[in-house]
Amino acid sequence: MEEKLSMDKQGRIVLPSRIRKAMGMEEGGQLLARLDGSRIVLEPFSGDLGKSVDEWADLVRSLEVEVFAETSEESWKWMSREYAKRKLGL
Repeated sequence: MEEKLSMDKQGRIVLPSRIRKAMGMEEGGQLLARLDGSRIVLEPFSGDLGKSVDEWADLVRSLEVEVFAETSEESWKWMSREYAKRKLGL
């Protein structure tokens, strides 16, 4: 979806209704404006940070992950001890 917008003397723009509807935005909604190189990015902003953090935490808790750890004794085997000593100046 793409729209051409105009800006008034005070720098105000109006988001077309079809964009607002597609984003689920209502009157009084807030946007976060971010400069990304030569682009201006507008994103819906919810002032309820606590709610967003709680939703994120619930999502993370619901993920099932498998713990993986490499033993340090095995990690040196990809290079010789002599090479490592030379690199370390020993």
